[in-house]
Formats: sequence, structure tokens, C-alpha cells
Amino acid sequence: MKRTIFFAASIFALATLGMSFAHAQKKATADDFQSIFYRVSGKGLAKPSYLFGTFHAVCSEDMVPFSTIGPYLDQTDQVVMEIALDDPAELTSLATGLMMKDGKTLKDLLTPEQFAKVDEMTRNVLGRSAENLKTIKPIMLSVMIITDAKMLGCAATQYDISLMQLAAAKNKQLIGLETVAGQFAVMDGKPIATQAKELYEMAVDPQKASRQIKELLSAYKSRDSEKLYEFSARQMADDKAFLKRILDDRNIAWLPRVETAIKAKPSLIAVGAAHLGGEKGLVRLLRTKGYQVTPVKL
Repeated sequence: MKRTIFFAASIFALATLGMSFAHAQKKATADDFQSIFYRVSGKGLAKPSYLFGTFHAVCSEDMVPFSTIGPYLDQTDQVVMEIALDDPAELTSLATGLMMKDGKTLKDLLTPEQFAKVDEMTRNVLGRSAENLKTIKPIMLSVMIITDAKMLGCAATQYDISLMQLAAAKNKQLIGLETVAGQFAVMDGKPIATQAKELYEMAVDPQKASRQIKELLSAYKSRDSEKLYEFSARQMADDKAFLKRILDDRNIAWLPRVETAIKAKPSLIAVGAAHLGGEKGLVRLLRTKGYQVTPVKL
């Protein structure tokens, strides 16, 4: 269950990387976004803070080495993440939020033939029968599958957990931009029947999902937040209302919390990389507020 909890914590960055959509926007110059790591300064800040775009389940060889991040972390007093994973109450919320409500199971949402197809996929990828996973929300089960080693082609490493451990080792305070309950409120905006339908569609062609996640990882390796955003914008843009809630609305809600954090203490802010690029991405939002947001090559 602990492994499942950590995958649930990853769902939002993965979902926005896989399903974000484009807004009409002025073309940015290349140098503005050729990074996934930015220095935030100006507007009266005594010391700079840093903005880091992560990919929450990534092959270890594709991670930005923490030996590279460490010197910047040493210049800060706290780490700001999407949620504070060191908070036992948040982990408890994750465990309960994974499950469907009112006794509903995947068998209530799929035909016997569809459930059998999903069962075939979970056995092949996760090594577990769907019968044992049927109470998990379909969208969470999708994430468990798409971030499994068989789909990624490697054992997934969690930036969030690794960064949390590094922050603890350096005695850095860890704070969250939102709560697990808030994340699940966004997630539950997608109807459970739609989640089940998308899970079944994945089961029909699991290799398509595997190719897509590998393409996203390849885009992440470019270390170019706007390129990554534009790549993501070409993916599944069929539910713009949900995608607005899961990406743009969260960025806007985070902005005053990010400002509070960087005004109080120099901070390392680590969020899913899809939250950086785009018209409503954190880079542009912070620049609109008057901060200097400068790309740093890693």
C-alpha cells in the first residue's frame, strides 16, 4: 500500500504532463524557457529562491542529479512541494482517497468483458489480479500501471520522495502548496464512469500508453519547460474543463502561497514540470507579478 500511496501522490503531475492543453499565447523567446530550473529574484527579495520542474516518476538515469540540485538547496531554508509528504495526516488522506466511495467497485463500472481485459493488463503489468484492485479509483489504477517498470522500461524513481529525504538530511523545513483533500477534490471532478472508460481503453492497447509515457520522459530529458509544455499540449485535449482545473486553476491557487513562501524564506519550489510552461504556468505568473525568473542550466 505504501508504494501505491506514493504513486497516488504523483498523479497530478503525470496527468498534467499527459493531458495538458494549449492556450493562445504570444510566442516566448527560446531562452526564456530552456530549462526546468529557474532562479526567482527581484521585487524586494533579500535572497533568491528556485523553481524546479520535476517528473514524479522517472528513470533514475533521466533524473537531474541531486548533486547538481544540492548547491542550490543549500542556499535555501525550506522546500516547497505540491503536498507535504512528511505529514502523517496527509498520508492517511492519500490512503483513504485512493478508494472508490459507497462500496462501488470496478466491476460496477465495466462489463464482464471489459473487466476481463483490465484484469489481463493488471496481471501482465502489475502481476496482480484486477479482482484485488477493484476498489481503487480507476484513474489511480491507471497511474499505477503507467508508472510501473514494465511500462517505463525502468524502475521508477520518485523525485518527491528523494527530495523530501534530501531536505530532511539537510534540516530544511518542508511545506506543501495544497492538501491531499484538495487534490482529490480536483481528481473527483472527472466522473468515475469516465475514469473507468479510460482505464479500459488503456487495457485495449497498453503499448500505446507505454509509448506515450516514454515520449513524455524523452521530452522531459530536453530540459526545456516550454517545449515540454507544447509537447504535452498535443496530447489528450478532449476534456478541457477538467484539464483547466488540474493545471491552470491550481497554478493560480498556488501563486499567492509561493509568494508567501519566497518572501518569508529563500525556498526551493519543486512541482510537476507541466506547471512551469504555458501562459498560466508558474514562470509567467511570477513574471507578471514582477519577479525576475531566470532559467538556470543544469
